[in-house]
Formats: sequence, structure tokens, C-alpha cells
Amino acid sequence: MDLRFAGLAPSAAEQAALDDLLGSALDSWRGNGALGQRRHLLLPALHAVHDAVGWISRGAVDEIARRLEVAPADVYGVASFYALFSLAERPPRVVHVCTDLVCQAAGSGGLISALRERCGPPGHGETWPACASGAATWAESPCLGLCERAPAALVTEYGDGHGEAVIAPVTFDGVEAALTGGLVAVPAEAAVVTGVPQAGPAAAAAATANGGGGGAGGAAGGLVLLRRVGVVDPASLDDYRYHGGYEALRRAVQLGPAGVIREVTDSGLVGRGGAAFPTGRKWAAVAGQPVRPHELVCNADESEPGTFKDRVLMEGDPFAVLEAMTVAGYATGA
Repeated sequence: MDLRFAGLAPSAAEQAALDDLLGSALDSWRGNGALGQRRHLLLPALHAVHDAVGWISRGAVDEIARRLEVAPADVYGVASFYALFSLAERPPRVVHVCTDLVCQAAGSGGLISALRERCGPPGHGETWPACASGAATWAESPCLGLCERAPAALVTEYGDGHGEAVIAPVTFDGVEAALTGGLVAVPAEAAVVTGVPQAGPAAAAAATANGGGGGAGGAAGGLVLLRRVGVVDPASLDDYRYHGGYEALRRAVQLGPAGVIREVTDSGLVGRGGAAFPTGRKWAAVAGQPVRPHELVCNADESEPGTFKDRVLMEGDPFAVLEAMTVAGYATGA
């Protein structure tokens, strides 16, 4: 892409979407500080345009760059990074069919073959097939985070009827209905993920824990991180506290921020995302930064097919995640 402004104007719909988000282009949005000071609005601006028309034109890229006072290449770089953004014109309805490992094992290959016969190759870049008399198109998708209901599809609708829905598990009839009839609602019961049963030595301990004193019983049975999964009611704060919840936070307050970081460092705890970075070193680095405020983010992206290492905790013991975030925030001054 040319790094310079192309001299193109956004469409009327794109301009209106940006005006709704940023205010009128005639307003005094220039000269209010250093260049790039409004870059935090880049993703919202891209979403506003994309939701309104279903793609982002070169004119819109330039307009966003001008309005936010960032380089066009910066806008293009962000827009081209995310798979759900399109920089080429396409139909307003898009069906994204998962082709990741678990979905392939569950039969998504047959869906892909049928779609190729019906509509042509999947869309990408500047080439998008037309389905349903030009009202829809389709694309292959990386993991949609629905491995337990594979194969999965995501339906997105742009313009006046903007919205999205998942279909999981999906059949070709479901895909065809999405291509021709708009969004397909997911039944409430289909959205419920089945709990993970306890097994092995911890199963007996879990049964004991259910009768009281669960924290120690679960740990004694061999489970620590998952000792409450399948034991507590994940929607009940009282049940979480009954099974040892918030004891760690109470202990953290007794230790103080420095003491918490020392405990975490001495424990050898490391990150679970693959890099195995020492948690204590990370927390100490954040705590030592003089610039305030500090902000803590829980990365809940579940994009590793078939692992469910975070989902089990978030769905089966969510208050443990919140308590851990509170301890981390307390220790790092967030």
C-alpha cells in the first residue's frame, strides 16, 4: 500500500459513521495536542465504518488518518491485521466457517466443499464470492472458540441490520439459511457448555468438599487449580466463599504488596500461555513503574483449539479468576 494520502473521499455512509463517533469533520478536532493523541480511537473508528457498510474503503482509511492525526499506513496496518475487517467491497452478510483443527475433525471439510460448489472459493483480500443473489458471501475462519460445539460458523450482518450470531454445531442447511435469511439465533440451551467432571483421586475429595471444607479436601485429592470446578455453583459468590474463596486475598492483604510479590516469585509460578515467563518478575516490574495509574487486563482469549485451559476456569470457577485479578492488582498497584 502507498504510505501517502491517496486523495480519496469516504462514502457518505462512512462519513456519517465517523461523524457519529468523532463529531462533525467541521469541528475543531485539529491542533489539540501532540500528533497521535487520539490514536486510541483508531479501532472504534474502523469498527464504526465497517459496521456501517461492511468494508473499509481507501477513502475511509485516509479520512480516519486525517481525523485522528495518524499515518495512513498505521490505519491500514491495524485494519489489515484483523481477519473480520475487509478492505475490499463485499456483500453485507458474511458467513465465516471455522476450519481449525477441532472443526475439521467434526466435519467442517464437508461444509467447505459444499460452499465451494454453491458459491465458489472463499473470500479473502479483494476477491469475494457472491451468494444468495449477491446478498451474502462466505469465508474460511480460524478458531471461533466453540470447539465443544464444533463445527462452528459466525454470521455477520453489516449496514442497517448490523449484528452477529454463532451457529454451533452447524450443518449445511444452517449455513444455507444464514446465507439466504439473515442471522440465525442460537438456542439458549445450545450456548451452555457442559461442565467438566472431576475424575481420579480428586473425585472422592470433591464429594467430600461438597459437604463442607472444600478447599483443603480438593487440594488433598490432588487438584489445586481446578479443585472447585464441578463442586461450586459458579454463579454463587456465597458458595465460592464457603469453599475457601477470598482466603487468598485476605492473606495477600496481610502480606502487603511487596510480600505478595515475594511469595509469587519464591513459588516459581510462571505464565500458562506458552512463554512460561516468571509471574513474580512480571508483577515486580509493573509495581516498580512510577507512572500511574497501572491497569490490569485479564487475557481471556481462548484461541488454542481443544485446550480449554482458560474456559474451564472462567465457566466453572469464575470468582477465582476475579480474586486472582484482585490480588495481582493489589500487588502491582493497579
